[in-house]
Amino acid sequence: MAHETTDPRVLRTHKLLQESLIELTAERGFDAITVGDIAKRATVNRATFYRHYQDKFDLLEQIFREAIVQFASDLGLPGEDAIATDPQNPPERWVRFFEHFSEHRQLYQPLLGSRGSSWFAAKMRDHIFNLIDEREKSRAKLQVSQRKLHQSKIPRDVAITFTSNLLISTIAWWLDSKPQYSPEQIVSWFLTLAIDGYVEALGL
Repeated sequence: MAHETTDPRVLRTHKLLQESLIELTAERGFDAITVGDIAKRATVNRATFYRHYQDKFDLLEQIFREAIVQFASDLGLPGEDAIATDPQNPPERWVRFFEHFSEHRQLYQPLLGSRGSSWFAAKMRDHIFNLIDEREKSRAKLQVSQRKLHQSKIPRDVAITFTSNLLISTIAWWLDSKPQYSPEQIVSWFLTLAIDGYVEALGL
């Protein structure tokens, strides 16, 4: 179903429905809510909902698409600093990555949490996978041109899958954590674990 529009009334309805889904997910869990629940919270009738979306999953997909647009805008274009590997001086792009999730916590905390949507979490993992995959392909080409390519210790797609899953799990935990650690602190810890490894990071 197409959702592109510039009509202010339609945009307002979309916003109300999206906010209602997120609020209800936080309160009851995504699996427990219905179209009727969403429509009632948004103060529209079911017929209005179905004029805009096929079901709650169609609405969730629109939320995801808009989140990815904002995500790309917040991160900007990748730079060479994104491949730096000093956990104590993390690249700015890495910090912006976590700042994005912190700034949009009201969106991500319900949807990535334990009562959120497994579909949404999977789509985020896939998106992160693709970002890392594209970046690593660019890095590999650079290493080939400089004759610095190293032999992988595990299959490349497995390594990227582990990383994307770890990132989303870390974000979901972080958004729920108390006290709320800063993006800089989480980046530093994440890179320490990713670069030094589990045993070294724990000082074992």
